[in-house]
Amino acid sequence: MATLSPKKINRLGILAFVSGFSLMAYELVAARLLAPTIGSSIYVWTSVIGVIIAALSLGYWLGGKVADARGQRIDVVILFLIAAAGVTATILSHPNILSWLPEVIEDVRFQGVVASLLLFAPTSFIFGCMSPYLAKLNIKTLERAGESVANLSALNSIGGITGTFITGFLLFSYIGSNETLIIITLSLVASSWLLVPRKFFMQRLVLSVVLILLSLLPAPMPPNMIARIDTPSAHYDIFKVTYDSQPIYGLATGPGGIQSAVHANGQTDLVFWYTQYAAQLIKSMNPDRVLVLGGGAFTLPGYLAEELPNATIDVVEIDPELEKISKQYFHYKSPANVNLIFEDARTFVNQADSKYDAMFVDVYGDSYVPFSLLTREYGQRVADLVEPDGTIILNAIIGLTGKCSALADAIDTTYRPHYKNAYWMTRTGDAVPRANYILAYTNNPTVPLAMNTLSKRDGATSYNDNFMPAERIHFECQQSRRKG
Repeated sequence: MATLSPKKINRLGILAFVSGFSLMAYELVAARLLAPTIGSSIYVWTSVIGVIIAALSLGYWLGGKVADARGQRIDVVILFLIAAAGVTATILSHPNILSWLPEVIEDVRFQGVVASLLLFAPTSFIFGCMSPYLAKLNIKTLERAGESVANLSALNSIGGITGTFITGFLLFSYIGSNETLIIITLSLVASSWLLVPRKFFMQRLVLSVVLILLSLLPAPMPPNMIARIDTPSAHYDIFKVTYDSQPIYGLATGPGGIQSAVHANGQTDLVFWYTQYAAQLIKSMNPDRVLVLGGGAFTLPGYLAEELPNATIDVVEIDPELEKISKQYFHYKSPANVNLIFEDARTFVNQADSKYDAMFVDVYGDSYVPFSLLTREYGQRVADLVEPDGTIILNAIIGLTGKCSALADAIDTTYRPHYKNAYWMTRTGDAVPRANYILAYTNNPTVPLAMNTLSKRDGATSYNDNFMPAERIHFECQQSRRKG
């Protein structure tokens, strides 16, 4: 069996590193690409990871067979160029595929699987083929075959770890998903030249140039889209639409709807009825200290800062990049009496020791309430932060009848054990199967703003940190809306 020189072995190690780096960066980008149209729930992540692992497994199997039959270094070059072509195809095709998919498939789980099969499985299969090929070329003697394979596997894993941290901590902080895919394409194309660079030189050069140029084509954006922004925490779409016959600028993290909005004509009043209503509730209490969990574009805190100039308003938001986004697109002014705390809501609640007169909870990942905010342990900690005569106010996308009532029960059993009175209100004042509800929990006997009494339902399940099936409950609620 022919042996490889140290120079060639080093190049194989570099290729293994780049392969691992590119694969993990590609996987992280995959979930980000699906977020605007399919969402970012655990169902979506499950679809992406499951499909990619299946494609990799098939690639390992077939790649090993072909490597044993051929084992040519030019084959590795071809695999890297095909992978670069696959990543470029993802860049070019994902807007059309993801805009078409929700129109033909309603179930978000199947949307995630089909999208992953169409967009990410082919390239992941090629990534899988690379590993056995590189291992085959790196084996110098049968006596040291294990060491040869282990060395490349280690470099591949180190590349994967590097790709994960650089993409998650660095790339998403400064560039978008498409730009990250371009970097992956460039890395794969450049790495393909490490082996037998003179073989098929002109053909490879032309293909490399074509792939680079195609990857650099600007991604199409819908006509109403102003910006698409990726941060380490989330993907944001910012667009101009009409709401209640008024033009607004909206911010969304997924297909579930608009999380925050301001009037496009410069009006300073709040856009959505539920933020307006929550602001009225909080103002009627004349609080000294207010806690807001979930900042969004900070429209409500900014409004309260002007209406309650003597109050201190603490706002907990997980993504520090939202402050810059809100200032640029949503007229946020950083009022002196608003303190922005960039931390996970549950982490803050677990550690905080302040007391508040009013708390407003509006924490969503797209249209999903995180499971950690729907448990008994969380409810106890929240109650500890509110003054005995204080009030907790929530914006909740729920229903009091049908499948969405299970989500209402999960929320209710989180807060009710600590408060004597519970109330609800919708935009119309009627109990509807699914809508934005404002809920209020308080020990104060006065009914806030003539709200409706929220009756306690017998048999409602109370969940804990060990078991809270938030994804299933949200999914059933959303499916019932689609069927209706």
